[in-house]
Amino acid sequence: MTTLYTLALLLIGVIATNIIKEFIPKIPEAFILIAVGVVMSFTSIFKNFELEPEFFMLMIIAPIMFIDGQKQSFAKIKQRFEGIWLLSVVLAVMTTLIVGIITNHIEVTWTLPLAITLAAIITPTDAVAVKSLTAGTDMPEGVGEALELESLFNDATGLVMLDLALSVLSQGTFSVVHGLEHFFFVAIGGVLVGTVLGFLIVTLRVNLQQRASNPETTIIPISLLTPFAVYLLAEHVGTSGILAVVATGMVHNWESSRLRLTSTTVQLTSRTIWQTIADVLNDIVFLILGISLPSVWLSITKLGVSATLQLTALSVLIYVIMLILRYFWALRDNNNKQNRRKSNSFTLFFGDRNNKQHKFYARIFAISGVHGTVTLAMAFSLPYKIAGHAFPYRETLIIVATLVILISMLVSAIVLPLQLPAKIESYTVTDLNQTRDKMIDYASLKILDHVSEHNIRETLSTQLQSQKNKLFMMDDRKNASPQFLELLADTQDFALAYIHSDSITQTYSPNVIGIYAKVLQRTRNNGPKQTMSFKHQLKRTLRRYARETTWHIANGVITRAQRERFRKNKLATDSTFAANIKKWTDTRDELIALNNDLTHATDIYLDDKLRERLDAKHNDNDHIYFVREAMNRFFNRVKRDYKDESAPVSSALYIQAFQYEYDFVQQGVSGGSIVQTMASTLFKEINQAQMLQLDQTEQFDTDDYTESKI
Repeated sequence: MTTLYTLALLLIGVIATNIIKEFIPKIPEAFILIAVGVVMSFTSIFKNFELEPEFFMLMIIAPIMFIDGQKQSFAKIKQRFEGIWLLSVVLAVMTTLIVGIITNHIEVTWTLPLAITLAAIITPTDAVAVKSLTAGTDMPEGVGEALELESLFNDATGLVMLDLALSVLSQGTFSVVHGLEHFFFVAIGGVLVGTVLGFLIVTLRVNLQQRASNPETTIIPISLLTPFAVYLLAEHVGTSGILAVVATGMVHNWESSRLRLTSTTVQLTSRTIWQTIADVLNDIVFLILGISLPSVWLSITKLGVSATLQLTALSVLIYVIMLILRYFWALRDNNNKQNRRKSNSFTLFFGDRNNKQHKFYARIFAISGVHGTVTLAMAFSLPYKIAGHAFPYRETLIIVATLVILISMLVSAIVLPLQLPAKIESYTVTDLNQTRDKMIDYASLKILDHVSEHNIRETLSTQLQSQKNKLFMMDDRKNASPQFLELLADTQDFALAYIHSDSITQTYSPNVIGIYAKVLQRTRNNGPKQTMSFKHQLKRTLRRYARETTWHIANGVITRAQRERFRKNKLATDSTFAANIKKWTDTRDELIALNNDLTHATDIYLDDKLRERLDAKHNDNDHIYFVREAMNRFFNRVKRDYKDESAPVSSALYIQAFQYEYDFVQQGVSGGSIVQTMASTLFKEINQAQMLQLDQTEQFDTDDYTESKI
């Protein structure tokens, strides 16, 4: 139960952060998450919280690395292999050794293996943190790719180096040969285990896809369990679980590219689920960092001011050393003949040395070396005892690791926005919303030209309008904008003119036209803002029920059978009553027929209005939709039809409507009014809306078929 409460509280923290960041958008989301985490640390569940590394690596890091692995392809890794090796292995190992040796000379009471332990802990970088800190800036594409690929693999390097350092601390000896053997066994073994398991799982998924009647319920759960199973098995055999899940993720990327146009529902659903999980887990990472800070602060307070200042200075020095190493490593000469073959990917990352931007890219890469919660997890993974004795300086190492994390995040958050240019979007949110609205209005108008039945027209129009990125308030009293009121008045004028036109006066009796005109005029005079108060409505309803009840009791007409007998007797014995009933029935039928004619004419009138506004390139056509809703309620009141039921619409009409939306976007791209990036966004939205609508339509048809069989 405690685990459930913990998970629920973490999710509440994620939700709270997403709400808070809307009010303070200039503060990076990572810092808001950390602050929320600090607040959460005072709850009873997280009081005296200490990170459990095994649980954190399995439940948080493994799925994140699996998701990141799915974004990479074997072809890309092969093309960038030299760069990945130089950044994630060579640079990481060199950084660990140099930082360890310098730290050992500064902290003379520390042994070299202990200093190497600290260096291994702070080596891994966090590309997700960089993205959070640089939101709204334009990160150079090559540098961003270098950071992403470096972060994807150097976690494993740091873990292996930490394992070697702990082994030396435990045994007291170190063998270079044994160390290299262990390094390559853990690293290469992890990749092999992940690749083999990945292909086995993919084979299982493909076979189930071909044979299962409902593959989503089988394949997606397998996908969700994959990173945990792969990580546990790889760790069980002594290899790197992190590299294993990354390799498995890349195998799944290969599967998706091979089966891109098959098992569409499974792939789209799985992708949506994993993207949501990735966003939540990345947020939880920073929450956990914030939750862990109070316990680290408690350890700092025990040291005293002098020791705290000394550790702070050491942390700053370590960060500066790593910053310099990263800068000169990215700035290294890529043009000498010996390194020419290995420099291909480096040139893609940081540009040619002769390029004026080369030093700028190297500087950005160095400053972007942010360290995250993996570093903190490795620090907390240090054992309390080693070789039968208390682990030396365990709390001190955790403090230094935490300080390095915070320093790297603060420096990046301050410097990168100053160094990087602001991101220039090819379109604004307003542009997207306006274009989407025009697209939907265009498709609605096109498809309505092919539909004559009013109920189907309105159901189809309502569904298409729901694609707009706004809340539609169907009560016209709440939408009494000047444009809405003006068009409503024009439409009512049209309706009055129509029922007095020659074609109508020659078809319907003057009495019926007079009654209808009176009802329409009363509605217009009331206006959308005027309405009967609830108290007045209640009094009026109670008086009507009282009159009806008195009459029924006085005439002994209570049950339905009694009412039918009374009606039949009255019609047979009272010719005046019979004549009045026939006259009333004929008038009602004629009113409904006139109402239907006016409904059709009003549909055409509003369609023409929408067509005119689209041709004139107006941006806001929503009031036409609101007027259509207001007129529909009037027509339903005349028919005494108050049921809010949608007419069934065939899938073919929806498919045609969405095709019109595709056509609108494509015409906009060809004409230059819609940029390609906006078109991609709109195409994605149309795809999602089409899938959802057709799925709902299919479910509706299935339910209707089931009811008819019953």
